[in-house]
Amino acid sequence: MIKNLGDSLAGRIALLDLLPFSIIEKRTAFSLQGTLECFIHSCLRGSYPEPVTNNSIDMGAWYGAYVQTYLERDIRSLYNIGNLRDFQRFLQLLAGRCAQILNVTSLAKALGVSVPTLKNWLSILEASRIVYLLPPYYNNMGKRVTKAPKLYFLDCGLVCYLTGIKDKEHLIKGPMAGALFENYCLQETVKLYYNRGERAPLYYMRTNNGLEIDLLIERAFNVFIPVEIKFQKTPQASMGSNILRFKKLFSDFFVADGIIVSLADKSVPLHADVSALPFEEYLGKIAG
Repeated sequence: MIKNLGDSLAGRIALLDLLPFSIIEKRTAFSLQGTLECFIHSCLRGSYPEPVTNNSIDMGAWYGAYVQTYLERDIRSLYNIGNLRDFQRFLQLLAGRCAQILNVTSLAKALGVSVPTLKNWLSILEASRIVYLLPPYYNNMGKRVTKAPKLYFLDCGLVCYLTGIKDKEHLIKGPMAGALFENYCLQETVKLYYNRGERAPLYYMRTNNGLEIDLLIERAFNVFIPVEIKFQKTPQASMGSNILRFKKLFSDFFVADGIIVSLADKSVPLHADVSALPFEEYLGKIAG
């Protein structure tokens, strides 16, 4: 719509991103209890209004129609994406790589299309809020860190549809359980900021010596909350090892107490400055 306006309306309008339902909205409406139940609901029912509010809808049929209309109506009418079948295969390959560092060259080889074409397709998916690219934090760190973004979807239900996950057993015991839980935590963190009309100050870090932090939340300049995401019910002290290494290696940052987001039912202190939190408690903490 903005593209076709005769006037830019610069300085006279505010633009807000309206993403699918957040878990806060869904918990209020459906009395979902606990991190695991919320995660399962978000994966198997998605977060789009119609399938969330109508349990009689067949999820496979709904997402199939959504992808088809998204491709044939929204995308084709706005962008020249070329071969629709290749674009749909691209979506499926991305879904299988959610919560991973994005390797555009590898994807281009797998699909048999050029790197510039894939970058254009990615920008379309990002602009239409299908995917979210989490940037690495590498300010003043030179060549010590990975500089490619990590890829996430903004609706776990779409990932499950594209990867063929249809039931609870396949979801929580399948090979993508950890990646989907990380995707779920990231998508809800993004929604928390977008729903307040704020830029999401989110990053990740991976250094060439093996240190990785799933999520860095910037609260102010050089002030960070390090977050690790673990699909485990019982928190262990070893889960906080990367956060402790991060605090030691990057002492020029002000690093707040680290958070391990897990399936635990209550908060558990793991170290003097690292705690494992249930997901709803984690959201409350970063919202403050």
